[in-house]
Amino acid sequence: MEKRFGFVAILDALGVSNYTVNEASKFILKKNLLLNELEEENESLTSYIKNHMPDVVPPKDQINFPKTTVCTFGDTIIICWSTENEHVTTFVAPGIFQWLQHAIVKGLRHGILLRGSVSLGEYLVDGDNTILGPAIADASLWSEQADWFGVILTPNCRLRMAQYFENSDLINTSNNPENWCVKYPVPLHEGIKDMMVVSWPQYFLETIEKEYLPGYAMVSHQLSKYSIPKGVESKFENTLQFFKWYEEKIYPTFVDDKSELKRIRKIKNKLKKIPKKTV
Repeated sequence: MEKRFGFVAILDALGVSNYTVNEASKFILKKNLLLNELEEENESLTSYIKNHMPDVVPPKDQINFPKTTVCTFGDTIIICWSTENEHVTTFVAPGIFQWLQHAIVKGLRHGILLRGSVSLGEYLVDGDNTILGPAIADASLWSEQADWFGVILTPNCRLRMAQYFENSDLINTSNNPENWCVKYPVPLHEGIKDMMVVSWPQYFLETIEKEYLPGYAMVSHQLSKYSIPKGVESKFENTLQFFKWYEEKIYPTFVDDKSELKRIRKIKNKLKKIPKKTV
């Protein structure tokens, strides 16, 4: 048994609990393919962390992307990133949240809608399949609260990360937290609450085939491939609303090439001019 400190994310694949045996078999194959793709990104995320760390944190060459521990049970994926201490964890956060951005977007493209939360704190690891502790309990408590798909930071995680979010010395153009995490009024099952949310639309918008449609149209097209049973339509509506807000209010602040913004506006104007079909 080993005591660790770090980030813990608990992600649930929406809709899987009602799958037939055949559907569950296909899901397992897609899930394994997704996890293999994400595992290959650890080295690139180490570079991302070092490139986005502020100059006030020496020496950068001693900080790497934490080892990723993954456990799965049914439709639930538990991911842990252990670090030496809370100070180091704060500065590897951009890489952790970028990993989660990739997980959500790649999951969407593989036909897996992920919803969950991420916590920060102590936990115990016993063997390959047993993970327990305060950070696990905290992430588990919040993992199913949001009425959408995406990843929220638990309130406890938000407080632990306050030194990063509120410290201007740690924030510059390259490591602005809104690039990977943003404050948003999250629709919960018991109402709306302002929370920090993983900025997965950022990665989606950076990687779409931009010559076709603007991001909102593309993500709507992706979601249209899923069946929407009665009673869960709000999850899709809330997800699209968050994406549209991020694309219009946050993403433009990260687009350095003005021609990209002009391209997006041009496409939107063309879509507005398309005559509506009459019955």
